Amino acid sequence: MDIIDALVGHHQELRQLYRESENNPDRFVEFVRHLVVHHTMEEKYFYDLLQKVADARHDSPEAVNEHHIIELIIKDAEGFPRDHGDFPIKVEGLGEYTTHHLDEEEAEIFPMARARFSPEDLMTLGKLFLEAKRKLLAIQLPEVPAQVDHRATGSKPVQASSHGLGIGSLK
Repeated sequence: MDIIDALVGHHQELRQLYRESENNPDRFVEFVRHLVVHHTMEEKYFYDLLQKVADARHDSPEAVNEHHIIELIIKDAEGFPRDHGDFPIKVEGLGEYTTHHLDEEEAEIFPMARARFSPEDLMTLGKLFLEAKRKLLAIQLPEVPAQVDHRATGSKPVQASSHGLGIGSLK
C-alpha cells in the first residue's frame, strides 16, 4: 500500500474514532492516541520529504502547523474532566478541526504529492508508515500510580490520553 492510501485509510479510522468519541468519552483516549501517532508518522514519512519539493514548500509547513494547532486542542481537552457537561464541546472542537484538516489533505495535498513522488517511493513510504503505526499503537506504557500523581500535583489525577508518547513526537 502506498503512503497516500495508507494515510487516507488511517484518516477513515480517525473519523470513526471521532464519531465514537462524541458519545463515549472513553473513546476519546483512543482517538487522541491515533492522532498523535498519525501526526508523528505523517510528518516523518510524508511532510518532511514533501517540504523538499519546490512547489510544495508552502503546503507542507501549513499542514504541519495545523498538526500543532490540533495538538493544542488536545492538550486543552486532556485536562478537562470527562464527566463535565462541556466535555463533548471539547471533543467536537477537536473533531471538527481534525476533520477539516483531513479533508484538506485529501483534496489538495495528497493529489499534488502523488504527482511529484514516484510510485516506488510512495510504496516504500507506505510500508514504513504502516509498520511504524502498528508498532506505536501497540505500545502500552505503564501509568503513573495515582498516589504519586496525587502527591506531585496535590489534586485529583487526570488520565493523560497521549499514553506518554508526547504530542507530535516520540519523547
